[in-house]
Amino acid sequence: MATVYFSLSRKASSGSRLHEVLVRFCHGRINQRAKSGIFVNSEYWSDDLQQIVIPKFRILSQEKRAFMEELSHSQNDLSDLRSIIMTEFISAGSGKVLLHKDWLSGVVSSALRRRLNISDSSDSDFFEAWDKFISSKQVSDSRRAMFKVVRNMMYRFERVSRMTDPSFALSLDRMTSGTLSDFERFLFEETKYVELYPDIYKDIAGKDLPKKRGQNTVSHRMAILRTFIIWALDNDLTVNDPFKKYTLKAPVYGTPVYITITERNALYRTPMPSKKLEVVRDIFVFQCLIGCRVGDLLKLKRQNIVRGAIEYVPHKIKEGRPITVRVPLNDTAKEIIAKYEDAERESLLPFISTQKYNDYIKECFNITGLDRYVTVINPQTRESEQKPLYEVASSHMARRTFVGNLYKQVKDPNLVGALSGHKEGSKAFARYRDIDEEMKVELVNLLD
Repeated sequence: MATVYFSLSRKASSGSRLHEVLVRFCHGRINQRAKSGIFVNSEYWSDDLQQIVIPKFRILSQEKRAFMEELSHSQNDLSDLRSIIMTEFISAGSGKVLLHKDWLSGVVSSALRRRLNISDSSDSDFFEAWDKFISSKQVSDSRRAMFKVVRNMMYRFERVSRMTDPSFALSLDRMTSGTLSDFERFLFEETKYVELYPDIYKDIAGKDLPKKRGQNTVSHRMAILRTFIIWALDNDLTVNDPFKKYTLKAPVYGTPVYITITERNALYRTPMPSKKLEVVRDIFVFQCLIGCRVGDLLKLKRQNIVRGAIEYVPHKIKEGRPITVRVPLNDTAKEIIAKYEDAERESLLPFISTQKYNDYIKECFNITGLDRYVTVINPQTRESEQKPLYEVASSHMARRTFVGNLYKQVKDPNLVGALSGHKEGSKAFARYRDIDEEMKVELVNLLD
């Protein structure tokens, strides 16, 4: 016999005393659960009756009358929901046809949206537009992956918002600057929702769960959302531009931190206590000598060595107008390649995971004694702070080391950019051009 059960969630929704009514549908081996989108104070709920209990007041004020009517409407919604579920079950074959695992959630969600006069397609149209945007853009794989990340963030934002406002639905036409502000705040605070609403995050692997984000990260995600909105406007999917009245905060970057040629050579000559650290040290020095991004470094094969140089197409700019970057190999780079030559290995060097690479680089720096203090920007507070060099060492420091030291020698951004793979006029490249004390002295001496 098919049965619909109602119960009350143990945890109140964030910022209120209301608990959501949960739905369970049972029939034979079918046992499915869903959230109703109907909220009630636990004081007015009966577990035995599985319904809302409407209090009786001796004296009825206008406020109490309105409260009773609200409870009565909610109870009527529950009764209607029970009828809808049973009707849909009969229409689906009364259990003779296998119901998919999300059948009950779909029925309840559809009933909720009809009750709130929301079109069933409003949110799906929004995310279908996102999917079309992602598939149609001619960008690198990493850029496309970031588009998907932001799309999924917006999906979680919608689900979290519905916990306190069941009628909330993202829409291109109805999005406002207020929606953008709410989404920005969500990006800063998302870590707390992992614990508050575990069902929303249950399908995300632990290592991929949201982590605390700084302003630069949030600004980058908001910029991707703006790119999506511009695309939607250009493709006549909407005439609404919520960014017109929204100020996108610019990322803040400090002076690029990199090691000198002397420090790089000291790192290369310092014995490491283990083979794994020796390998990481050598790969880092090699990266300092060719200047590629770690994503490109991972993909290098012996075939990338052409006439004494490394040739590759940077993955970040391979779409649109791809360029081939050619970096001649010096003696140290050739020495490292020869040291790890292995016909059975497909990659040029014995690379490990990016995370371990970054962790081990810090160890190598510490062992070498690269501990001078440098000024960096705290990603959370956006304030400058001083840290020892080994604490901020990472794979990207190798790229900065390549660019920074070359720029000291030739002071020609276009020439250095041709070796690093930066586009001409790149804003990112401008951050690498650290005008150090030596260059300042040279400039001042020109006045003599």
